[in-house]
Parts: sequence; C-alpha cells; structure tokens
Amino acid sequence: MPINYALFENNLTSDPDDYAAHVEITASADMQTIANRMIEQGSTVTSADILAVLEDTIKTCEALLLEGYNVNLGGLVRLHPTIKGKFDGPDDKFDKSRHRVDVGASPGTRVRDKVRNDAKVRKDEAIKPTPDLITFHDTVNGTSNHDVKPGGIGAIIGHRLKYDEAQADEGIFFVSAAGADTKVVIVQRNMPAELVFISPQSLTIAETYHVEVRARIQGGTELRTGRLDAGLVATP
Repeated sequence: MPINYALFENNLTSDPDDYAAHVEITASADMQTIANRMIEQGSTVTSADILAVLEDTIKTCEALLLEGYNVNLGGLVRLHPTIKGKFDGPDDKFDKSRHRVDVGASPGTRVRDKVRNDAKVRKDEAIKPTPDLITFHDTVNGTSNHDVKPGGIGAIIGHRLKYDEAQADEGIFFVSAAGADTKVVIVQRNMPAELVFISPQSLTIAETYHVEVRARIQGGTELRTGRLDAGLVATP
C-alpha cells in the first residue's frame, strides 16, 4: 500500500509556486493493531502474549527514562529525558512551578532507513481547506438550520470560520435563490469555531437563502467559500 500525499501552497513563503507535500494518514495503529499485524506476518504467539510483551516493554522504557537513560528501542525510536524551562543563572535550581521534565524522541536509524528506501508514494488531488459551516442557530426563533429572523441574532458553528473584517470580499453572506448577495454588517463574535452576528434586516420574508462564509485561510491569497447545506427561510 502506498503513502498517499497531496500538494498544498506553502503559506510560509512569498513564492506562489512553492508547494509542500501533506501526507494523508491511512489510519491510526494502536497496540492491538500491531499485535494483529504481527500474527498476520506469521507470529506463533497469541495476541494476548504479544500485548503483554509490548506493555512490559513500555513499562521498562518508562523506568529507564526515570533513571536518566537514553533508550534505543531496537532502531525503532530513540527516547531521552529532557528538562524544559528557563533557569535564572548558574545557581538556579529545578522548580516545578517553572520547569518540567519531559521526554524527547526521534526515529531510530533502522526504521528511518527502511521507510526512506522502501516507501512508495501516490499523489492525490489536493482538497483545499475552506470554511466549514456545520450549524446555523437563529436565537430569536430558537431553530437550527431551518429559518432566519431578519434583524435577529444568528450564530454559525463550524471550523475555519474566522475571516478578516478589513477585507470587503470576506465575511458572512446570505445568498438568495437568484444569486444576490447580502453581506452581514454587524458581527459580535468572529472566531474560527463560531460566528455571532445580526442577520441582515433587508432579507425578504418567505424567501430561502443559503448562508456562506468567505475567507482567506491561514494567511493565504485565495478567497475560499464555505456554504451551509441547509437553506434558511426568512421568517417574520
């Protein structure tokens, strides 16, 4: 099975042709998944025995780290204890309120060489992130994803909703069936997961609208649009 990846514009540089690969993770493998795969590869011991050995391995690594060891787990991963935080001069001492002990990790040479040398990759079409509108709440009518009260308080819940209010083409828009845009002017809350605003007073009663959020994502240059699937009927 190949490693799937897609290319996205690198917003950390000013070069419009600078793209970076984003690996699309197939799934997450826990210890049970690892044990099952070991059995599929021909292991003669039971899943319970494998899980017991893995658990003992983790406990042993924890004990060694607590004793200050560098742990090289068979070329899979290297673990080492670290101390983080600022020390005020050479006479300062460890203080739990300012410092903490942590664990550093880096891939082992064996697994790194294996992946570098044997991995096969496949390019997928990039799906550009856009504002993701999940729910529209009309607080006056007490409804969700159904209707909108002109001049009432509306709230949108979702992801990547925050936009730049200084940009005229960004914001919250109500779009009629004929394609006419009505932009929200009064916004009380503009956050990535929630927008709270006054719905436009000029919405036509009994007409159905789709609400959109238009924004440039993470400092990008491309204006992207997210739309709520449900149509909203303007109600008195």
